[in-house]
Amino acid sequence: MGKLLRGKNFDIRAYGSHKTGATNVLRVLGKIPAAIVFILDISKGIGPALLASYVPLFYAGGWGILAASLAALLGHNYPVFIGFKGGRGVSTGAGALLVVSPLGFLATGIVTLGSILLWRFVSLGSILGCLAAIICGISFYALGQANPTFFAKLSFPQMLFLIIVPTIIILSHSDNISRLLTGKERTIGQK
Repeated sequence: MGKLLRGKNFDIRAYGSHKTGATNVLRVLGKIPAAIVFILDISKGIGPALLASYVPLFYAGGWGILAASLAALLGHNYPVFIGFKGGRGVSTGAGALLVVSPLGFLATGIVTLGSILLWRFVSLGSILGCLAAIICGISFYALGQANPTFFAKLSFPQMLFLIIVPTIIILSHSDNISRLLTGKERTIGQK
């Protein structure tokens, strides 16, 4: 988006949080470019998760979704084409989560958006949403084991997805966590 709007020499990673995700694009370039980046980033998670879920070659006994989602997340966070410096993976992880567990997506979305609206910190909302995803993953798996007819049951690989992917996203927020603890984190809309 930066190159389209500001020219071929513009690099979003030289501004703000130095990340390529929608929050940094919002702060540096504005709402419309951020919305476009958000849609593209969430699509990075949806596409591979759908392929791994519905294409028999990629399904791999249910493990394909974990592998595909991890590959999409790591590719987003550490893109080989731009020096391994990408985003934090929140939107990409959310896109995969939508496919893996729609109820988990809804629950984490409520936690994430509610936190952002309440405290105005995107990073805190993202971290709390990831914690909610982990809780959903463990809970839905346990409930599915206790009651095989549970409507939101998860397979073991799906549960691992809901633990591993949010953990990676939380770890990618280590600098945000430090700023939150010291009171120096920027709120949404703050340049």
